[in-house]
Amino acid sequence: MEQQRRLPFQPYTQWESGVRFSASACGAAAIAGMIGFWERNWIAQQGQPYESLPADPAEAINAMYRAGLGTPIGMAAPMLAYALRNQLNQRLRESGLPGKAVTSRFKKFESYRAEIDAGRLVAVKFDKWFSFRWFGHKPIFDYHWTVGCGYRIDANGTRFLRVHDAGGRRADGTWVHSREREIEYEKHRGVLTMIGLKLFDEYKKPLP
Repeated sequence: MEQQRRLPFQPYTQWESGVRFSASACGAAAIAGMIGFWERNWIAQQGQPYESLPADPAEAINAMYRAGLGTPIGMAAPMLAYALRNQLNQRLRESGLPGKAVTSRFKKFESYRAEIDAGRLVAVKFDKWFSFRWFGHKPIFDYHWTVGCGYRIDANGTRFLRVHDAGGRRADGTWVHSREREIEYEKHRGVLTMIGLKLFDEYKKPLP
């Protein structure tokens, strides 16, 4: 029997007009998507004021680029994880809400699925360069951050990640919005790094 799950959220596109370093802004787009998800699905529901992401998508991505110390060659996983924790903790402090943001890093599909089943998005990086997978199967992305928003396991057991790809740029300079893609996990497991984001209360129990 097929199994699947999808989390709705507002994706960001790194090629939006006004994004300053669009070619290397995939990590910033992932941070914006995940922080916006927590803003709407946790903080706002508590009814407390907080400083949210800028309404303009390009401004939101630029802000997260600075928060994650983005560079022309991309954003390292430790910096993206730091930015996720820092941005969510900042909003908790501003709203007076309890809890502490914690990130985890993993590669296994089971860990990814557990995060999605718990209702939490996952930052998913494809990286053939620093994983030294230069030959053999060509991954769908050489180096790219995406937002994992679901999964599918078909009837024969083949496992797929559902990710938003932060958009794309055409040869003529025009761009397309972020699209959801299904990526076969087994063919890409060697180039994947995944970062989960969750909240814990003062007793180190997960929230919500």
